[in-house]
Amino acid sequence: MEQRKTYSFKAKDIAVIGLMIALKVILTRFLAIETQFVRIGFNFIPSVLLAIMYGPWVGATSGALADLLGFFLFPKGFPYYPGYTLSAAIGPMIYGLILYRKKLTLGRIIAACLAVTVLVNVGMNSLWLRILYDQAFWGMLPIRLVKNIISLPIETGILYWITGNKSIQRVLKDYSIKWTH
Repeated sequence: MEQRKTYSFKAKDIAVIGLMIALKVILTRFLAIETQFVRIGFNFIPSVLLAIMYGPWVGATSGALADLLGFFLFPKGFPYYPGYTLSAAIGPMIYGLILYRKKLTLGRIIAACLAVTVLVNVGMNSLWLRILYDQAFWGMLPIRLVKNIISLPIETGILYWITGNKSIQRVLKDYSIKWTH
């Protein structure tokens, strides 16, 4: 018989995951610049940290939960669409698949950010906008591409700085993170 891997979370883990979900909701709903087609903010940080600390499944689950909680607790007038919840789950899952229990090198961080930018931010989210608003896909794509071309190196730099920060490394010493710098 095949043994199934079970996850055992301590109270500390549940508290950390809950705090990161709350932080993502706050960063998304209150500290981001948002239009109908573009959102600029730092809400990716808690998602990436959870994916690095706990893996792709916890990252995906917490991303989806943060999206649902944020929408239903603090609606902003945009309609709910499950595609965005799927995007909120897939992004951290990609970060977890690329960064969890692997050396956090600049190349790996660039690969993770690039994959999320291309697949989720430009690909999936542009598709959801097309479906929701019946906007011309090719008409809104240049705006979204410019935003993501500008934000990709910024997000990559922020993640590289966070993973290289000695204070953050000390706080996260209990997790199986393979720091490289």
